Amino acid sequence: MTEIQAMVEFSVELNKFYNVDLFQRGFYQIRASMKIPPRVPHRVEASLFHATGTSLAFPASVHDSLICSKTFQILYKNEEVALNDVMIFKVKMLLDEKKIEETLEEMGFLLSLDLHFTDGDYSPCIFGCTTPATNKLSSPCEDYLVK
Repeated sequence: MTEIQAMVEFSVELNKFYNVDLFQRGFYQIRASMKIPPRVPHRVEASLFHATGTSLAFPASVHDSLICSKTFQILYKNEEVALNDVMIFKVKMLLDEKKIEETLEEMGFLLSLDLHFTDGDYSPCIFGCTTPATNKLSSPCEDYLVK
């Protein structure tokens, strides 16, 4: 069996956050991570594409394979906040050269998006998760929302 290194890249663009039904005033942040089944040897690299808002007190950041959007404040219902964060995940894997397509189709890539919140003074340690969602990416071209 000959193994080759394959790389699959996912990007997530957070353009705007529109407050539909959050009634809590405070600071919010979206955190994203990729979850890959351990049966295939892999490594996940996370990065930001043209990180924006570097003059912000709390801009978008990368922590190992976790990406945090810029921290934004929500004060009103129906409020819209521009984020303009682009998150990139590169998944590098070792695959059997005879089963590349089959393995990728069965891979079960999971993209986890969590909305974190604090209503007090901002501190990265006190952000709690309010609404987790997971997107199952069955192939590089398709995604399905799983709750």
